[in-house]
Amino acid sequence: MGIALPFRRPWWGPPRKLAIPRLLRTCPPLPASVRRHSGFLALTAAIALAAFLSGPWFTDRPLRAAAGAAAAVIDGDSLRAGDIDIRLIGIDAPELRQSCRESDGREWPCGRAAKARLAALVARGEIACAAQGYDRYRRMLAVCSAGDVADLGEALVREGYAVHYGGVTSRYTAAEAEARADGRGLWRGSFERPEDWRAGHRRRQTVGSSGR
Repeated sequence: MGIALPFRRPWWGPPRKLAIPRLLRTCPPLPASVRRHSGFLALTAAIALAAFLSGPWFTDRPLRAAAGAAAAVIDGDSLRAGDIDIRLIGIDAPELRQSCRESDGREWPCGRAAKARLAALVARGEIACAAQGYDRYRRMLAVCSAGDVADLGEALVREGYAVHYGGVTSRYTAAEAEARADGRGLWRGSFERPEDWRAGHRRRQTVGSSGR
């Protein structure tokens, strides 16, 4: 037995009825304590939702910070503006402890060099970042500019201090090809791509912790 409600009339026949099961009419009422505080609970939920929607992760407005004051360079592809961590989208720079090799086989601290180069670019002027999303570490993924440098990520890849990241469709594949052809930065010798270096470093840590 159910409650009959009018249903949209199909073109091929007479009106049909939609039956709603008796279960929906026999659900137990909310406890009195919940009903008494329902208004407060609804207000709290509304405030929490408003706070979430106004958070930095839910805005498409550009983030701006004064260079040298509110922006700090973390490594070759990461910044911090206030309490917001920013990862330059589409690129991957060597890790701080990563070394690369010159054409003659000598090692050089490419991770530190990438960080130093990003710091020099950031010092060119006001930083503006357009959020493109967030990664699993809650870092803002963004395209950022600084002064007359329209795209920090592209500049780093074109100068050879970072590689494109994101597959063959990356926006920086052409910049990487140019740096590679001219032997700039990382491309003047040999190096591990940063993601491969990280994977190898994790494996070494796992083997070391297992005692083997």
